Amino acid sequence: MCEYTYENGRKCRLKPVEGSKYCPLHIPYEEGERLLGENIKLLKDETFNKRIKMGQNYYEGVYLYDVTIRDYRSERILVFKNSQIKSLVIEDSAFKGLILLNSTVDRLILFQSRIEVLLVKGSAVFGLNVLRVDFSSNISIRDSSVKYLMLNSTQYVGEKEEETYGGKSAKGLVEFSNLRDVRRIGINARYPLLRKILEEHGVNVSETGRRTVKVRSLVIRDVSFDTAPRFKRQVRLSIAGFSGELVLENLDVFGHVEIKWSHIKDPEFVHVFVHSNLIMRKSRVLVDPTWTMTVLPSLPVELTVEGFMIIEECQFNNPYAEEVFYRLARTSWERSGDFERADSYYYLEMVARRKARLRARRKGLRKLIDRFEVSFEWLFADLTCKYGTDWKRPILIWLLAVNVFFPVLFFVTKSVQGLSSNLTFLDYEYFSIVTATTLGYGDYHPVGVGRVIASVEALFGMFMWAVFLTVFARKYMR
Repeated sequence: MCEYTYENGRKCRLKPVEGSKYCPLHIPYEEGERLLGENIKLLKDETFNKRIKMGQNYYEGVYLYDVTIRDYRSERILVFKNSQIKSLVIEDSAFKGLILLNSTVDRLILFQSRIEVLLVKGSAVFGLNVLRVDFSSNISIRDSSVKYLMLNSTQYVGEKEEETYGGKSAKGLVEFSNLRDVRRIGINARYPLLRKILEEHGVNVSETGRRTVKVRSLVIRDVSFDTAPRFKRQVRLSIAGFSGELVLENLDVFGHVEIKWSHIKDPEFVHVFVHSNLIMRKSRVLVDPTWTMTVLPSLPVELTVEGFMIIEECQFNNPYAEEVFYRLARTSWERSGDFERADSYYYLEMVARRKARLRARRKGLRKLIDRFEVSFEWLFADLTCKYGTDWKRPILIWLLAVNVFFPVLFFVTKSVQGLSSNLTFLDYEYFSIVTATTLGYGDYHPVGVGRVIASVEALFGMFMWAVFLTVFARKYMR
């Protein structure tokens, strides 16, 4: 019998390879190749396929080359422990789950399958790819060395969220924790090389569209990224087409973080430091009142972005959260001296603050006062100059009002008299310009309702010039 001894003290009962004391599964690579050459690969493959067809689900201390498991059906968990595998591909299968413990795998691909649980612990994996997988319990990759970790088109298909004593259940949880030497983590990330790898293993990759990664919660914590200089300018954490809670904790990301096309609920950033940029695009952020009271106040302290924070075409259900995110983006651009980009985020920050005031729980007279103040702020701060960030708008408004709006009012009401009894539209426009600039030559004067219109225009003209000078000075002289 094979001389390999399992951790429980039992020995392997398979027949050893001729010239060796180990069976085809347990014979090390070097010894097998020395005895049988390239034939050892075929022998290992045949022996493994035979054992798995017989229902064996526990493999300890095995040495395997390229393993492809197809159409595998089992009510038990497939376990690899203290093993070394060049590549492990599981396709079109439905089984209890996969556990990889204290093992070394160059590439692990779980493709188009249905499982209950996936656990990788204490292992070294160069590339781990979970593609088009439905799981009913949880996925946990922890305490391991993983270079590339991809989770694409994977969804939780279990029961609705359950509550347990002390918090939420682990069902629907995807956890990446205590990982080291990471080069990239991708959620629905593009990986052109993966198609080629799958085809080399005989896996037929159809052109089926990408699915949203739907989970209850995605937790990424205590991840150590590879600090080689060649990776600093790359996207190290990419989250796209994701739906669920997002928790990032104790991360020192040596590169960029990108979140796009996602539906994120109650995001948490705890001790997160991004050395390059944090980018959020075309995503929706949903938060509940509890998150607003507990997580939001500490967000500016817990999240540090050394580069830029870019937020584009994102939606927030809570204006308080929207305000804080835009404030973080604004300050990141102010640090670099790009005040024009900072102004665009300042405007969005102020709009969010205005919406927050409208949503404040006020009653009676206080509510009416708040609504009046918000309307006043919109009219005189937003409409006129976008909170001091747009110097062109007051000029355009002034030209349109003085050359079109007020002359039309004077013309319709016939409320201006002057040197001629038959005034043309150009005369009304001339009077409007003179009034708006407060020159008052006296050759034309308002009568009746025209006095009210002229007074309003004079005040308007002075206000808009003051706005223009203030905004222009702020824009180009700071």
